[in-house]
Parts: sequence; structure tokens; C-alpha cells
Amino acid sequence: MRLRRVLLTGGSGLIGHALLPILLQRDWVGQILLPLRQPQSWCAAHPQLAADNRIQVLTYDELFASQQPVDLMLCALGTTQAKAGKAGLRAVDYQLVVDCAVWAEQQGAELVSVVSALGANRRSLFFYNRVKGDMEQALERLDIASLHLWQPSVLIGARGEFRLAEHLSGWLLRLPVWGDAQALRGERIARAMVVAAESSLADTQKSSVTRYRVRDIKRLAAA
Repeated sequence: MRLRRVLLTGGSGLIGHALLPILLQRDWVGQILLPLRQPQSWCAAHPQLAADNRIQVLTYDELFASQQPVDLMLCALGTTQAKAGKAGLRAVDYQLVVDCAVWAEQQGAELVSVVSALGANRRSLFFYNRVKGDMEQALERLDIASLHLWQPSVLIGARGEFRLAEHLSGWLLRLPVWGDAQALRGERIARAMVVAAESSLADTQKSSVTRYRVRDIKRLAAA
């Protein structure tokens, strides 16, 4: 497989933080564009990664102002209503995700792979699920060869912030008897995203939209 340029958004979060080292281990990854809200803080916290010449750290404004080819986008952007309010959640989980995908499409990306959520639905009673549903619909309108939408349930793993609801529900939902509602570690989702991306990039017959839930994530993460 030829070298690919990857746009990784949400790289400082739970899944994005796990995606970066996995990508660096892949011999088909040539360069990683890593837009961050606070690039200087990230570089200070991760000096070894910041020194890796395969990683281009920049702000989102710098990304959108640039023109540079990318082959695929892996997106793990997300916040919470408790942290950002309704307007802030929509600004990140919908608008920023869509803006990044549009930019990636304009740069020639053949795959956009985005972490959404179980229950994403534009008509949901829950605001969070409506935002995710709106985001999925907006991405489906883009002219991209392959779109991967990941719909995990509760995420488990160390975060930069403590989320009580996810912490408690994560303990309750660890057992596989919960099916697609089972909680999964962020690292498993990250690995599944990369495995699915490799398969998609190698496949000459692109499928337009694929949704992955817990059972799919577990299968791909074990590959």
C-alpha cells in the first residue's frame, strides 16, 4: 500500500490519543496532520511525539486556511453538554466535525471515518443523539468514496477530564451481555478504526456508508 496522508482530528481526546500511536506503527502512514485547539500545550505534554517529523501539529484555523492533499480523515472529536453547553456541544460534535470533513473532501480524501454514537438520530428525544444524527446526515451528503460512522456506547479509559456519568455507566456496562450497549475501551475503537481504514483503502470497490457498532468494533479490534 502506498504512503497515505492522514488527517486526525480530536487527537487529544480518549480515542484520538489512542489512534496516534497506532497510526505511527503503520508502514502505510506517511504524514499525519494533527489540528489541535491548544497545540503548544499538547507539544509540551508530548515532546517525543511533537518531535516526530511525520506529525504536523497545527491549529484548526491553520488547517482550514491551508491547501494540502490528504487521503483519509479519522475523526474522534467530541465534547459534553455539561462541559460546553448545548451550543458548545453542537459547535464541536456537529459543526467542527462537518467542517473538517468538508475540508478533507476538498483535499481529495477517499475515506472519512468518524466517531458518532449509539442512538444517533435526528428525531431523537435526546439533544446529544439529535446532534450526532444531524452530523451523520451532513456527512452522508458529501461526495466521499467511503464514509465510516462509528456508533459505540459508553467509552472506558483515562481522560483529561473526569466524566462521572460515563465512569459509573462504564462499570455497569462492561459485560458482553449488553450487546451493542456494552462499554468499550477507547483503544479498541481506535484499533478497529485503523483496521477498517486499511481494508477500505485497499478495496477498489468502495462502499459508500458503513456503520459500525459494538459487535463490529470488537471483531475488527481483534483482527
